[in-house]
Order: sequence, then structure tokens, then C-alpha cells
Amino acid sequence: MRSPASLVLVAGVALMVTLGAQTPQTPTPPAGRGGRGAGQGVPPPSRGGGGGGGTAGPADKPLVDFAAAERGKEVWIAECISCHGAQARGTDTGPNLIRSVLMLRDRYGNEIGPFLKKGHPMQSGKPATSLTDAQITDISHFLRKQLNDSLRGSPLFTVQDIRTGDAKAGAEFFAGAGKCTTCHSPTGDLAGLSAKYETVDIQQRMLFPGGGRGGRGGRRGGPPPASAVRVTVTPQGAAPVSGVLVYMDDFVVSLQDSTGAYHSFKRSPSLKIEKTDPLAAHNALLDTITDKNIHDLVAYLETLK
Repeated sequence: MRSPASLVLVAGVALMVTLGAQTPQTPTPPAGRGGRGAGQGVPPPSRGGGGGGGTAGPADKPLVDFAAAERGKEVWIAECISCHGAQARGTDTGPNLIRSVLMLRDRYGNEIGPFLKKGHPMQSGKPATSLTDAQITDISHFLRKQLNDSLRGSPLFTVQDIRTGDAKAGAEFFAGAGKCTTCHSPTGDLAGLSAKYETVDIQQRMLFPGGGRGGRGGRRGGPPPASAVRVTVTPQGAAPVSGVLVYMDDFVVSLQDSTGAYHSFKRSPSLKIEKTDPLAAHNALLDTITDKNIHDLVAYLETLK
């Protein structure tokens, strides 16, 4: 008769052999927002930018699902191309959607979907209400891909001669409707501008002077840039705290003070927040400036040698 110890040893070996023979099960990744079917996962980043990995939130750059974008392209060709063009840059009968604020704010159809569901006409004669939710999501991926492909980080982007505007009209817009002289002077801070920068960089700095960077300090912990957004937060019954804005949404506001200390506050009706954005005028101008205004301004700024 075997001893209890030997029986335990035999049972343990048998269990290890059984477990080793089993094939491990790999979890199936969830489908991406723009896709359908198992195993698709989070969409890869678009060629023009877009982050990869993780789930995109409202404040994140939307990811492009290329399979969904291809499906959206088919719908686009069938229903939208005659008015908005092959690249969604508009025609004589339809606006440029790449510069549409509604499209720029769209996240996987959450903005263009409600707009289309109101019955926007399509080239086939059918109302846009006939589009399915899946088709709208696919169109949103197609439009996002078109936008990304127009960015300077895209391999499809090529810098061409953009000096096509009227310098005289640009000077008039600079001093008039554009209200540029409120902060800038052609003989002051802008003197010699075209000698310092290439034309495409002048246009980029004019439209996006902050460079798209946050304001929490300069390089290697240096002082924040002049374009940094600043806030003063005053809790009820407490002293105000001022500094460079780090983050703010409907729930919290955080800042970095002049000593480098980080402060975070939960937003409430009693919390007073004063925000100062040096680039507020530039940001507001993006909603109203036309392509002609942009080209004319660039042509004028090119004369500041």
C-alpha cells in the first residue's frame, strides 16, 4: 500500500500535467468605436496625427478607424461629394467641412449625427435622416482622416507657395476688421517678421500663436510663456490663489503658482474664478476669419521685412 505522502505527490504531478495541456485563452479586445466585430480594438492613429492606445475622451484628439473611414468614403461619394468635394474642402455649392467648427468638435458622430438627423439634403435626393447611426459614425471617421491628412505632420502634406493673397487688403483687415493693431504694430513687435520666418510659419504663428502647448512653465522648469493662460481662484472665505492654468473643466480647476506649487480646487457656485487668456482674441478670430482674410493677411505680413 502506498503512503499518504506518495499519493499526494502523484496527485500533484497529475494536476500539473493537466494544467500544462490546456491552451491558454487570450481575451478578445473590444471593438473600436468606429468599428464592428470582435478583435478590432482601439483604432490606430491616423497618418496626420492622433494618439494611439487607450480610449479617447471629450478632450482628446479623436482616433481614426481606417476601415470605418473607407466605409465612410463610400457613403461620401454616393451622397456628399457633389456639394462638399472629394476632400471635403467645399465647392461653389457647399462649404469646406475641414474648417467647420461643428466637424472639429465632432467625436465619432456626436455632433454631425444630430445635424444630419434634422434632414440635411443629400445628392441622391434622399434626406440625411435615412442614414444609419453606423453610416454616420463611418462618415465622421472619413472626415477626421481628411482633416488629419491636411496637417503638417502628415506624410501627404506638402508645403506649397501660399502667397496668393492681396497685401493691400491684408493691411486693411489688419488695421480694421481684424483688430490686429489692438495688440500688434508693424513697426514694433512685428517689424522684420518676414526676415525671421518662412511664409508657412508666418501663417501658422498667426493662426495658432500659442503653438498648441500648455502653459505650465517653460522648458526645463523655466518661466511660463507669455501666452500662458492665467487664473485667480478665490475660495469662499479664503485668500485668492493666482498662477498659470494647468487644467479646468466643469468639476475642477488646477493651477501652478509662481513658486511652482500645484493647487487644485473643486468647482462650486461659491468658488470665484478669473481667467486671463492673452490669446483670446486670436482664438475668437478663428470663428470668423475667412480663407481670403488669411491669405491677404499673410501677403501683408510678408511685406514686413
